[in-house]
Amino acid sequence: MKLSKPVRADIALIVATFVWGGTFVVVKQSLALVSPVLLVALRFWLATLVIVILIPAGLRNIPRTTLLQGTALSLVLTGGLIFQTIGLVSTEPSYSAFITSLSVLLVPLLGVVIYKHRPRPQTIAGVMLAVPGLFLLLASRMSEFRIHTGELLTLAAAVLYGFQILFVGRFVSTSDYRQLMVLQMGGTAVFSTVAIPLIERPRIDPTPGLVLAIILTGVLATAFTYYVQVRAQRLTTANHAALIFSLEPFFAALFAFWIMGHGLTAREWIGGAFIVVGILASELQIPQAKRR
Repeated sequence: MKLSKPVRADIALIVATFVWGGTFVVVKQSLALVSPVLLVALRFWLATLVIVILIPAGLRNIPRTTLLQGTALSLVLTGGLIFQTIGLVSTEPSYSAFITSLSVLLVPLLGVVIYKHRPRPQTIAGVMLAVPGLFLLLASRMSEFRIHTGELLTLAAAVLYGFQILFVGRFVSTSDYRQLMVLQMGGTAVFSTVAIPLIERPRIDPTPGLVLAIILTGVLATAFTYYVQVRAQRLTTANHAALIFSLEPFFAALFAFWIMGHGLTAREWIGGAFIVVGILASELQIPQAKRR
């Protein structure tokens, strides 16, 4: 049986989300060997090289509008990645993944702010579920007054990722996704490189393990996954893509337990579940009653 294009797009987004879930652990372990912003830059320079080789058409005859759109995408993506990666220095991958997943809930909220859409009841319900979920997830830290800067930076990253999801959904309807892909990868590589001397004192211990981690995150978790996201979102809505991305924290928690032995407590799982249920609630499509 031949699958429809929307179904194939959903499967591709699920695979990309699975890969992103595993990336939290890989990045966390890599930070012992390389400084955060340098890691982002190396990852995206490699991803840019791969994308340019695979889709050279992405460099041809780029319209000014697409150039501006690609710049906007790379700016918010760079900010999100830098905040999230620095945040991982002082927080666990599972916490980071659940907090990052709030970006999905923020997509419709940001749509309200930017495009002046009225908030749907589902969105309000989602926020009312996700906020207490975040408190439950981080309750042990808050009770001991030890909310790390890492959690706050990750929350800022979630906001920027929400913009990225929203912008991709908006831009792919008017621009060539290949050009957006190249611009997003290349722009993020450039902006993160510029940010290195402004944010950190770069360090790197180029062990074979780190080289492998950079290859995995650059090729598989960046070039492949963002290519899939940009291409697949032509066949679906930003909100539907965000719904699939809500699987990411569960994948990340499984990888963290399997590789690092870091498990969540029952209360933290409940908090994470509240966040994901809030995300799902915000994406519900309630049929409109027909007028007689």
